[in-house]
Amino acid sequence: IREVWKHPLFQTIVAYILYLLLSGFWSDTLDWYRLGQKATVAVNLISFIAVTHFLVHWNRSLFERMLQACILFATFAAVISIVVFYSNNPFPATRLNPIGSLTNVNEFSNVYVIFALLAAFFVMRFPGRGLNWVFILSIAAFICVAWFGQSRTAFTALIIALLTLVSLMQKNKRLLCLAALAVLTGLLFLAFPEVVDQLFERGPGLRPLIWAAVLDEAQSAPVFGHGLASTLSVGISGYTFETAHNAFLMLFWQGGAVGVMIFLLLLVVAFRHAWSLGQQQSDFSIFCILIFAVCTMMTGVDTLIERPRDQWMLFWFPLALLLSYQSGASRTRLHTARSASQLTGV
Repeated sequence: IREVWKHPLFQTIVAYILYLLLSGFWSDTLDWYRLGQKATVAVNLISFIAVTHFLVHWNRSLFERMLQACILFATFAAVISIVVFYSNNPFPATRLNPIGSLTNVNEFSNVYVIFALLAAFFVMRFPGRGLNWVFILSIAAFICVAWFGQSRTAFTALIIALLTLVSLMQKNKRLLCLAALAVLTGLLFLAFPEVVDQLFERGPGLRPLIWAAVLDEAQSAPVFGHGLASTLSVGISGYTFETAHNAFLMLFWQGGAVGVMIFLLLLVVAFRHAWSLGQQQSDFSIFCILIFAVCTMMTGVDTLIERPRDQWMLFWFPLALLLSYQSGASRTRLHTARSASQLTGV
């Protein structure tokens, strides 16, 4: 933590978390147990960022091999989910429900798309390696999860993120990657029109009504919000919803305009440093992951200070990577350089 404390992004993260924890004290009903849970999650988040930073600086190559292994394991899980699910359900009209402990298909789609963008991260950083074809196939598998899961936000946000990534590539690679993305997307639309029909038949759902109800509730405490420990509850069409299905709107309800401004500042700082990192290393993968995260927050995610779920992979992990990769060389490299200088001196 001492090594990253002076980084503007880390300071903004801490300010955001501390403000939301402080808002728990003016909650509608002060729930010490719930506030204690959120404080524990906040400590875990800071620890998660610090541990990621330590692993990258302790042995960056080992950390990246661990990430690659996670991508390959996620690819295996995605393929198995598709095969197992559609062996018992009509293909492809039935909405895919992958295997795992997440609560709904949108969360699965968000997490698998993050793995797709991480795979693109390695394809960009190590062009020409044999393993890259495996990562390209992994990206295709993750896109299929979002497609057959009929997660409109995840798929649209993925296309936006990938188009942004391709547009920032070198010119000699840009056309090839754009063509590959267009071919895959076109094949999905042409080969599985049933999925497209399902996407349009579902319509906007209840989200617009939920957003209107939450916004109406938030106006009773517009400046500082209802507090992190408060529980949202809005009734729509006979159903009770405790989430806003929009991270920004949920934050406005919890932390008011002050909380939203701090969060927007956090995003500005994160995007600024992600762009700077991309220019330094000619790799804008983390920048594009953040674009994907912001897009998906428009229709889901809700509270970011939450136990380990899709929010951690979607938002906190990219921030941890950004802090770690922008903080200089790893300790392994520093140790190697120091040892070499000592040998030279001898």
